[in-house]
Amino acid sequence: MDHVDGNPDPNRRTARERLKAESERGAGRRRARRWFSVVGAVVVVAAVTGAVFALGGATEDEAEGKPLVVPADTVGEQRTSVLYGKADARHTLSVVVDPRCAPCALVEAALGRTMRELADQGAYRIEYRLATVEDDARGGQGSQRAVNALGAAANEGPEKFVRYLGAVLAGRSGREEWDGDALASADTLLGIAGRVDGLRTPAFDKAVRELTWLPWVKKVAAAHNQAGDEDALPAVSLDGAAVTVLDDDGVPVSSGEFVRQVRGGRG
Repeated sequence: MDHVDGNPDPNRRTARERLKAESERGAGRRRARRWFSVVGAVVVVAAVTGAVFALGGATEDEAEGKPLVVPADTVGEQRTSVLYGKADARHTLSVVVDPRCAPCALVEAALGRTMRELADQGAYRIEYRLATVEDDARGGQGSQRAVNALGAAANEGPEKFVRYLGAVLAGRSGREEWDGDALASADTLLGIAGRVDGLRTPAFDKAVRELTWLPWVKKVAAAHNQAGDEDALPAVSLDGAAVTVLDDDGVPVSSGEFVRQVRGGRG
């Protein structure tokens, strides 16, 4: 992290303010989209005309008729969370991320390695809960299709999953593939996968292009929406207790502060 002194960098302050504004706008758009989605569903049922009024309808059509397959290394009542770490660890760190979420990208860049090192040491296991709410907030299908690709990566193993997740989020900070809804492109997702050794196999490529895991993506999205935390991304908790990963300016906390929180102040 940058050091704070008596003459703060105005560019850094501007970046903080822009990030906070984006996060607030996203939360507002998600609330509005959820309201219109409910209204739209009522209109469809009442009209009985056969016309479909639903956000993300194209993706629903793509999922129709596909068998539900669940990636390996998934946990939870409906196996909608991806597990990293020792399954028998005494504690669980829950990490909720959306592939199109800018604050999620910042936290992954600043704390992702520390989170996983502690899991490797057995301090806890990580349950990654993926979300697609940015599609509702900003329009498009990039989150859903990226989660489909992440499901394909999870099926190859937890190490490949976390490395691919990191690569997907890394571009959110400014690379050209994150312009607009570019994560909806299979070519973009496969290009990112090329940065993870051994991930680009014929089976993985086919799953990304044919949206093999899309029915599972729908279950993942539904599980997140039922949890009621759509407006709090990224969301990190240890055994259900919230862990602060962003300060009031939208800047990630230090790795030392994160460790202090999850170890109960013992460092």
